[in-house]
Amino acid sequence: MWFSTTILIVLGTIALVQANVQFHFSLDFHVKQPPNSSDIIDKTIIVDNNQISMVDNEETTTKSSMSQWTDQDHYNQATLVKVIDTRRLVQQLNTELSPLAGRSTDLARRIKQSMRYVNDVDATLDNLTNFGQLVELLRKFVTLVDNLRDPNNLGGIRSLEYVLLKLALEKYDLPKKRQEIGLYLDRAESAWQRYQNTQVVLLDNST
Repeated sequence: MWFSTTILIVLGTIALVQANVQFHFSLDFHVKQPPNSSDIIDKTIIVDNNQISMVDNEETTTKSSMSQWTDQDHYNQATLVKVIDTRRLVQQLNTELSPLAGRSTDLARRIKQSMRYVNDVDATLDNLTNFGQLVELLRKFVTLVDNLRDPNNLGGIRSLEYVLLKLALEKYDLPKKRQEIGLYLDRAESAWQRYQNTQVVLLDNST
């Protein structure tokens, strides 16, 4: 017997450097229940100013079914908050460096990369359907910071462009955040893999 577990996530207005942005999306999971179970898990996750709360839409839920998804629910919330946080930091970096873009071709290219990340986050959150998309955004963040910290294309560590970029990255704690996200990705990707394996098992059992 199959039923649908629907998790509706509503993001409140997020205060950003340039403007307020509001996203609405939902994540749907299909969980195979015991034959004698008819209860539906229906929860609302509200994200407002990087603060997350979860409420029950239905009073009756089975503890056994919830325990199957406790890990995934945790990573859904935590990963979403981290994506929003990385977007905020990168946007602050963009605001800091944008006035300097016209003075250096290399610096302008780096700023373009960081602006692309912000746009990718916005586009993904507008059409978010699964946890894997959030993980992919965090991977892009790690790659972005690594690229921004690479001095090879900026004339070396003594070049003015590299010094300016290094100072800006440190000002907004992006190297520290990159290290944090790198460690978190190891755990989040394991959770995503467990979720995918669960879906494969459920699909096999349904045939």
